[in-house]
Amino acid sequence: MYQCNNCGQTSPQEVGKCFNCDEWNSFEIVKENTRNGISKNSLPEVEQLNKIQVDKCERFSAQISEIDRVLGGGMILGSSILIGGEPGIGKSTLALQLSHLAKEDFKVLYISGEESLKQIKMRADRLKVNSDELFVLSDNSLDSIENQVRSIRPKLLIVDSIHTIESKNVESFPGSVSQLKICAQDLSSLSKELNFTLILVAHITKEGTIAGPKLLEHLVDTVLYFEKVDSDDLRILRTSKNRFGATDEIGIFKMKDTGLDEVRDPAGLFITKDQKSYSGSIISSSHEGTRPILLEIQSLVSKPTQSFGKRYVNGIDFNRAVMLVAILEKHYNIRLSDKDIFISLTNGIKAKDTSVDLGVIASIISSFENIAIPSTTAFMGEVGLSGEIKKIANIDKRVSEISRLGFDSCVIPSDSEKNISKKFKGLKIISIRNIKELKSFF
Repeated sequence: MYQCNNCGQTSPQEVGKCFNCDEWNSFEIVKENTRNGISKNSLPEVEQLNKIQVDKCERFSAQISEIDRVLGGGMILGSSILIGGEPGIGKSTLALQLSHLAKEDFKVLYISGEESLKQIKMRADRLKVNSDELFVLSDNSLDSIENQVRSIRPKLLIVDSIHTIESKNVESFPGSVSQLKICAQDLSSLSKELNFTLILVAHITKEGTIAGPKLLEHLVDTVLYFEKVDSDDLRILRTSKNRFGATDEIGIFKMKDTGLDEVRDPAGLFITKDQKSYSGSIISSSHEGTRPILLEIQSLVSKPTQSFGKRYVNGIDFNRAVMLVAILEKHYNIRLSDKDIFISLTNGIKAKDTSVDLGVIASIISSFENIAIPSTTAFMGEVGLSGEIKKIANIDKRVSEISRLGFDSCVIPSDSEKNISKKFKGLKIISIRNIKELKSFF
């Protein structure tokens, strides 16, 4: 059997180009596990669900609040965590900073398949990470790593990176699908057996996903993506899978010479500090996990460069942006099909929250009419296909944050107004039911 080392596609015969991922010369021979039969003694025992005893998860703090927030309260012994990100974004820096947990009763083993011991030491000195209980190893042999783990018995094992680790039982080069599967699976099983937390650092592909497609993500308990926004020093840690917590939390960091500093209060981080108002610029609110984040949405409506209008979107889902433009054209009675429309969230932030819909629509109208909305007014609400403004969650937290930052007014869905628990001094709450009511602002 042949297998593509890029995407894992199998084939009964060798082919030059993978018919799944279009990679050339990527197929290699893999050994198939064959079993003539399974003895009765090897069958796993079946248990009644009501009789299974569940031990309380041993969770410990990473002593970095943004990490604890993303993981749902801290790390869990016996779990495995995968951290992926593009080269140079700070994955190794973050992993080594977590080594500061090393102390007398909490051993940490840091393994690098890419750096020498001297390089690790130089980076640790710069990050001010030092402890007699921090052990480092520069090796890429799976057998050697497992032997060291059984000897040292760490509470935290960091492998940087999993794509450099090699098992002698697999006849392929490090980073191939076969090697990734065996190495990650063995280390994950070892973490459960010896009850330590495993952190695997991984590379990503040009598409922005963990290299080895979804293979690695299925083998671990938690998957974190380290992202870089337009600001050179800003980093966002986002969860895409978490068996022990929510997947909608983000952690925000700033890269400095001394390492990654956590940003505990991101309020105003993604909006322009300039008090002047511009047409097409609108402030809205997204809610990431347990905290609201204010965003600045900018739109530009212009004459098309071609015979028909096109849409250019950055920061929100493209298909949703196209839908919002269609809703606006249908129910607000303005013609946009013959216009180019550019929509962007400032500072490179990405929003998945549909509560920014109203802000997107307001910014498009503002640019189309060439009328500036005061920068002290915020818009938030999900927009339905009939132009209605739908109720959004966590309205109390959002309005409280807007009030704290000194905004004058806030436009919200009418159905959400009753969920605001108190009045905010100096903040005018404006509730609307349909996008047609936005005409009063223009």
